[in-house]
Amino acid sequence: MTQPATSVVRYCGFFSGSRVDKVLEYGAGTLRNALYLIDQGFTVYAADLPEQVKVLRGHPAVHRLAGLLEVGELALSRLGVDLVISTYVFNIILQQVERQHYLQNVVANLRPGGFLLMEVCCRRDQFECGSEENRQFKCSNCSRTYTHHELDRLMTPYGLKQVCHYYSDHAVAVIYQLSGEPYLQQQAVAG
Repeated sequence: MTQPATSVVRYCGFFSGSRVDKVLEYGAGTLRNALYLIDQGFTVYAADLPEQVKVLRGHPAVHRLAGLLEVGELALSRLGVDLVISTYVFNIILQQVERQHYLQNVVANLRPGGFLLMEVCCRRDQFECGSEENRQFKCSNCSRTYTHHELDRLMTPYGLKQVCHYYSDHAVAVIYQLSGEPYLQQQAVAG
């Protein structure tokens, strides 16, 4: 079995202590994080693109999942999970509309007060490479990286507030918590 993401291992105790039970791994890939979390006692759902879900249906451990969903099902699934795990997925979504859909799906499936663990390739704050506002970078590698400040600005409109973060050599992992009032209700009131 492949190793789970460092952030998942690092924060597993925090999630256990925060009474997290139901987890959605959004962008499940090979199920490395999902299977680790199941072994730690969590109930885990996995979601990915249709072509990857097709592959995962043949995975020998797929029966251990609470559910396997295609990303297109997430907008209506309303799982009410305590935690959404996103490791090295958000940074490969280059289109702003697709990033918005991704975050809308996260919020639609989190319970109020639930957590999002977002781990992405990082770029240190002191590294200047183009315009941060419109994500126009001089080098192609930077377009797929974030600082925790950039992530915070992207998460705030969805009612996600940073709890903590840490940097490794190549990544930043941030835990966010969904405000008590679900994003979709906030949007209905505002609109």
